[in-house]
Amino acid sequence: MSLVYQSPVDALPLRRLVEEGRRLLTRRVLTGVSVAAFALVVLASVVTGLIRPEHNWDMAPYIAVSFEDRISDPEALHKAAWDATLEGVGDGQRYELTRGNPYNIDQFANPDHFFSQLTMYRVKVAYTETIRLLDHWVSPVMATAIIASVSTLFVGLALFYWAVRRDFAQGLLFATPTIVLAGYFDMALLATPDMMMAAFAIPGMYLASRGKAWSAVPFLLAMYLVRPDGIIFLFALLLAALAFGRDRLPYFLTFVAAILLYSPITAAANHPGWWPHFYFSIIELQNDMRGFSPPFDPLIYLKGIIRGISVALRYNNWPMIMGVLLLAWAYLAVKGRVGTRPQVMVLTALILNFMGKFVTFPLPDDRVYFIFVVPFLMLVLEIWKPDFSLPTRRGSDDRHLAKTEPRPA
Repeated sequence: MSLVYQSPVDALPLRRLVEEGRRLLTRRVLTGVSVAAFALVVLASVVTGLIRPEHNWDMAPYIAVSFEDRISDPEALHKAAWDATLEGVGDGQRYELTRGNPYNIDQFANPDHFFSQLTMYRVKVAYTETIRLLDHWVSPVMATAIIASVSTLFVGLALFYWAVRRDFAQGLLFATPTIVLAGYFDMALLATPDMMMAAFAIPGMYLASRGKAWSAVPFLLAMYLVRPDGIIFLFALLLAALAFGRDRLPYFLTFVAAILLYSPITAAANHPGWWPHFYFSIIELQNDMRGFSPPFDPLIYLKGIIRGISVALRYNNWPMIMGVLLLAWAYLAVKGRVGTRPQVMVLTALILNFMGKFVTFPLPDDRVYFIFVVPFLMLVLEIWKPDFSLPTRRGSDDRHLAKTEPRPA
């Protein structure tokens, strides 16, 4: 008497299904799926940013700064800014903006305190000037939504062009979920300059990675005018250019231009300086910034760095994304695919920027690091050039499969 053991699942149909998948998942099909998924996320982000934006508190001071060309009195400016802000938001958001926490309550009730905060918002010159320009045609709240949505679309188009032009369109399968984790969708909904900054930074970094330094300069300067802390990347790029011995003149002139613009921008904004701003954003909020000038304390500075690391690891995605991307680049380098000289130079500048930015101002939010995470991702994908299409097997294996299937006794 003999026993014959059979698999409860017939393997032949499963293997035939795999073979059919090999024939269907061609390079063209997978590229189309990658592009479609990416386009869907971009479109959803743009549309949601227009029709269902998230009205964060920062919107009120940005709108106030855009009104300063016509209103100088702090009390009148406070009223105009809050009237315009609350007019364009829903009831739930209205409560959160005005009474969500003690800081919001104080800023809504005290015009002088609110006015003292504007020093840290005036330095975002390109962003506030764009709100002021659009204010001639739409409400200030709608202006912030338009800026965010148009910038979101521009970033999506830039990334799509990068992937298609450099022949790694299937890499968008990785890029799509990664950029969402990095904050793409969230930033599309916020009234902050971060997405607008990315709309200039990403094309600039793409051109820099292609060795087209002079073409990258206008984009990088525009990025800096949106947020002056972009000077950290400009310095990192200059250091990388000096180390790699290429494109030194354009990046040196870009950094010099940023230095020359820095003093007029901060002086016109009456900016309190690096340490008071650091203390305000990292250590403790200040209801009134008038005369706020705490002495520098190394222990408090170290506390701010540790807090930034803790919050980044607990509540944000960019540290882990960057960890994976660094490992991926290291793996590719071991396999002899480190990238071209301009690509490696930009990657090096991005790494230096992460270290420099966190040391000087460890604000841990994903939106702050988005413009550096995403170009790093795109460069790694460009070096990798993933292709997930499977070659179909020659001929049919059906007869062979049939012979190897167990038969009942």
